[in-house]
Amino acid sequence: MVTKFTIQPSLLTLEMENMKVNTILKTGVVAGLLAMSNASSASVWAPTDNDSQFANLYALLFNIPTGEKFALFEDTASLSSTSGDLNITPVLSFLDAATVTFTANGNDVDVSTDISSGVLLGSSNFQLGWWSPTGWITEHSSSAISLLGKTSWSLAFVDPTIQGANNEHRLFAFDIQASQASSDFPGSGGTAVPLPATAWLMTSALLGFLYTGRRKSNVTA
Repeated sequence: MVTKFTIQPSLLTLEMENMKVNTILKTGVVAGLLAMSNASSASVWAPTDNDSQFANLYALLFNIPTGEKFALFEDTASLSSTSGDLNITPVLSFLDAATVTFTANGNDVDVSTDISSGVLLGSSNFQLGWWSPTGWITEHSSSAISLLGKTSWSLAFVDPTIQGANNEHRLFAFDIQASQASSDFPGSGGTAVPLPATAWLMTSALLGFLYTGRRKSNVTA
């Protein structure tokens, strides 16, 4: 009598293969979105909803903390995309990723995350900054993510201390638009531009896909 044994791949091997496939798929999704984007420059932004989401590439794709520091500044702040400012004070800052809520408070707007808060004076308009080796800088360029409508953006920050390759840092932003008035905040006189139905479906699918990947990585960690 001959006993047959079936050798199954180890659980670790399967998990590694799943992670590899998820990484390839996620990278392809973001690469595809960026490939369909048009480069521009806005510098002053406004929310299109009561909350906006921000995440760098590693937080968005892999849920990996890198310690990159980003911040919201007043729309009148003196930020440059080529030279950093060590002394300017942000209204609110966060590491890697955050959901920022906007709440009208008279003529001002309260902004907050789970661990930080501040006040935008006079409107909901703001600038975004990245903490570079020379201080705070604003984005060098911004690209609308076409497949997700006009409220999803990829912002490029260029490290002024590095020339050539590897000097660009990305921040992905959802539910913001280039500011066009002093009262862009919904409910304070401004009118938010709605996303078309197809864009909402694409947004839901993308965010759900990314959430599923992050949830799996947390379970297997």
